[in-house]
Amino acid sequence: MVKIKDLKIGKVIRDEFDQITRDLIRNYSKLGGFAKLASNFIHDDDDRAQKAGYKGVIAHGLFSYGFITKIFDDFIEQEKYGKIIKIGVEMRHPVRAGDTLITEAILKEINGKRLYFEIKQKTETKIHIEKEGKIIKRFEAGQRDYISEKDYARGYIKTKEIDEGTLYFRKRINSPGYAIIELFE
Repeated sequence: MVKIKDLKIGKVIRDEFDQITRDLIRNYSKLGGFAKLASNFIHDDDDRAQKAGYKGVIAHGLFSYGFITKIFDDFIEQEKYGKIIKIGVEMRHPVRAGDTLITEAILKEINGKRLYFEIKQKTETKIHIEKEGKIIKRFEAGQRDYISEKDYARGYIKTKEIDEGTLYFRKRINSPGYAIIELFE
């Protein structure tokens, strides 16, 4: 049960999804009816996506937006304890097969029965694994050159030690935004 008296500014609600595949992207596009539109082949076909200026297929913007609405639906238990008043996001970067999609909403303000959240949806994109200075495994982002010099310059490239060696990955905010939720209590 969600009650205002139990909430504190700074509360974070979070979801992480690491099962984004080409088949999932393609199936989402077909289920949504997007595949019938010529401009949406960027979700189905690498060659057409490249001709459109991408380095491979990308997920539909509504795919990642769905994860944003999901965290709020889960938070209010599908309108049992409140309703979504408004969600606004800016879609800055595409989501690709192999990405981990991390959706966070931070409670910034409580005003009466309304809750105001800042949204930070991020992608974590594996590039490669190095061991003793040599690349031992390359992921799609490394194979298809999804990573740019701007990613390095902006500090998006991170590393972490894993059992196999050093994992290189890009982590960036893909969709910043806000949400307003109104509780029923």
